[in-house]
Amino acid sequence: MQSNLQDIIEIVTSPTLTPQQKLISLGNTAERLISPIELLDYTETELFYINKQMICDLNEGYALYRPRYIVPDYRVFVENGCRFLELDPPQDLDDLLDGLLILYTHVPSVTSFPVFIGHLDSLIEPFLTDEAEDYRKIKRFLNHIDKTITDSFCHSNIGPAESNAGRLILKAVVELGNPTPNMSIRYDKQKTSREFAKLAVAACLQVSKPSFSNDAYYNSEIGSHAICSCYNALPLAGGAYTLSRLRLGTIAKEADSLDILINELLPKVSKLMLSIMDKRNAFIVEKSNFFESSFLQKEGFISKDNFTAMFGIVGLADAVNSMLALEGLNETFGSSIRGDEIAHLIMKTIELIVAEHQGKYVTRTNDRYLLHAQVGASLHEEDKENTPAHRIRVGEEPALLDHLKQSAPFHRYFPSGTGDLFAFDQTWLTHPDAVLDIIEGAFASGYRYITTYLQNSDLIRVTGYLVKKSEVEKLRSDQAVLRDTTIYGMGTADNSQVFDRRLRK
Repeated sequence: MQSNLQDIIEIVTSPTLTPQQKLISLGNTAERLISPIELLDYTETELFYINKQMICDLNEGYALYRPRYIVPDYRVFVENGCRFLELDPPQDLDDLLDGLLILYTHVPSVTSFPVFIGHLDSLIEPFLTDEAEDYRKIKRFLNHIDKTITDSFCHSNIGPAESNAGRLILKAVVELGNPTPNMSIRYDKQKTSREFAKLAVAACLQVSKPSFSNDAYYNSEIGSHAICSCYNALPLAGGAYTLSRLRLGTIAKEADSLDILINELLPKVSKLMLSIMDKRNAFIVEKSNFFESSFLQKEGFISKDNFTAMFGIVGLADAVNSMLALEGLNETFGSSIRGDEIAHLIMKTIELIVAEHQGKYVTRTNDRYLLHAQVGASLHEEDKENTPAHRIRVGEEPALLDHLKQSAPFHRYFPSGTGDLFAFDQTWLTHPDAVLDIIEGAFASGYRYITTYLQNSDLIRVTGYLVKKSEVEKLRSDQAVLRDTTIYGMGTADNSQVFDRRLRK
């Protein structure tokens, strides 16, 4: 949405934002002061559907000066150092970790923080010499990230292969219990040892990370990639220019029948959003001069040829529930055969429209934008009417096995990322083999990404990112908090009750 001068006053007088958070918020507000019709050539119709809340640009801004998500290949630093930052190639672990911390401050994204900080275990492994001393340094490095990159969309990867570095990283994240960095293990049953996977399971239960990514699945579609931000699978040494989303629950409220939704509303609104994405990509590449000025491009950390864009959806459950009600069925998405039929019809309709559109500046993904299961946000009252991605509404979840079977077929639609979350009780801590069997079964059924956590822990996965419930409560009492994602977690919890997911015993 376009911002105004009152937004600036509200930011600078906020009692809960830190000075750093105010600075970032002011920058985002400035990007949205300019009319997108004037700057990006949006049509009145495109802006109309944004203002109707059917299309949401996630407040990315209109004066675009960098891609939304940037996914550097940090191996370039290991091999070549960085000329712009006057850094030589690292000779030991201290050089590596110090150099990475320096690099991170110069990797932009929509949050002004890096959304990807590397395949940490493979970067660190060659520099290990003394386990006890190396562990102390790795733990300090990870804690430094949490206290300076105060945004839980910052994401790291480990795996698929077992390594000493991977084990030390898992030990450190459990002991620290920090929300940042977010973390995924790129799991491949053929490459990841069961013992290493069980260590990851134990960590995930205790501190909500690492989540498990189906590495072979993503490699088959994206190729060389990283998991970044929430659970986004994006090309390595590239990223994504933009992420816009359809609020399917909001769109469905305008439909008098399933036929109108499928054959009129969805095609119209989807094509408008594709046009908006084209214009955003074109401005970044043609007018922002980001690639011309960025040392990341000049030194090979990224290439504009490796970027794509993400066509997101939220509110599939809400759209389906609206259609079920119109058909006179007292059923809900997640436990309705007819509901699943409607949901797949909606997704296949969108999938075809996106596949037929030739995107701007996305040769890396065959000139096509990638569907994405967007996790939700708290930007407007309509977000209360749109459940994250294709997830079942909290409070309506079926039994675990039924839930897995229901959700697995929807993962196929989302090559740039989707995932499901499950809250477990304490008894699972003594059964990591059983949790790993569930994960492997989910992947065999078509899952791309799965995560779990202990419901009674302070550190909890909200949608794709982590927050501390204790920080949310501080924010509710009008106290400033360290991490900007805490406000998103509070809003999403209010909208979708994500702190109260069905407990799996």
